[in-house]
Amino acid sequence: MTTTTPFTPERARTVLDEACNNAYVDSSKAVSIRFGENALYSLADNSLIGRVGRSVPAAIKEVKVAKWLNDHGFPAAKLATGMYDQPVVEDGLPVTFWEFITERGEQPTAAEFGKILHDLHALPSPDFDLPKFSPMPKFEARITHLDGQLPESDLTFLRSRYEKISAEFEDLEFELPPGPIHGDAHPGNVMRSTDGNLYMIDFEDFAYGPREWDAAVLSVRHQAFGWASDAEYRSYADAYGFDPIDWPGFPVIRAARELNMTMWLAQKMDESQEVEAEVYKRLSDLRDDQAPRSWRVF
Repeated sequence: MTTTTPFTPERARTVLDEACNNAYVDSSKAVSIRFGENALYSLADNSLIGRVGRSVPAAIKEVKVAKWLNDHGFPAAKLATGMYDQPVVEDGLPVTFWEFITERGEQPTAAEFGKILHDLHALPSPDFDLPKFSPMPKFEARITHLDGQLPESDLTFLRSRYEKISAEFEDLEFELPPGPIHGDAHPGNVMRSTDGNLYMIDFEDFAYGPREWDAAVLSVRHQAFGWASDAEYRSYADAYGFDPIDWPGFPVIRAARELNMTMWLAQKMDESQEVEAEVYKRLSDLRDDQAPRSWRVF
């Protein structure tokens, strides 16, 4: 269940206050940490995180995934203890509460990221159903949002590219066995706490599907953007135990990820001239598979 009412900072804060009141959590000193696909707040003197999401089914899945990971001793974000009826739904939006992780500010090394991803994919399947993976699940909503913001020629190109990649993805022959995947695995979704331990976060896109999707994230960063050096990438592939770049289906995964990255940024293009310029640069690059991807990080 989702709602058509806009997801704004004001609405998210109102929903948080109502959910905290029902969960007996003090929200009077809540501090906004991030507002994007979800809204995150620190609560209770930095002992809890309140997360306001957009999709009730996705939040229900996140709760189940978090419990499954915890049951297997996997290093991941943990639900707040003593709260058994999560998510709390207010005004059609789900609110979940999590233990606060105090960060040290260092992302995992490439090898550490490969190891934690390998360990995630080694877990036995959960006793609940995960949705079937889709490589570009938010494309339709985002292309609709962009109608009137981008020229029709760009919208037509994006739709055509989406259809082409979708068809190619359906024809892929995967080498790794399918199973539970994070869906949005990248170093930014692995937090290092002050004691140096790593914790995987953000379970909204968990699904059942090809492990190559998760495994290829650093491959795309290395091959397409140069965001990982040769040595870093080799340490990652060695730690994970598979090099997606050597797999014939990798170009399709790369193309899908590049399109997702472009569509995500395009929905923010009215925020600044810098974002708008980057969107048009990416659109130009996508028209040429051989063009270098000197993309900025936002």
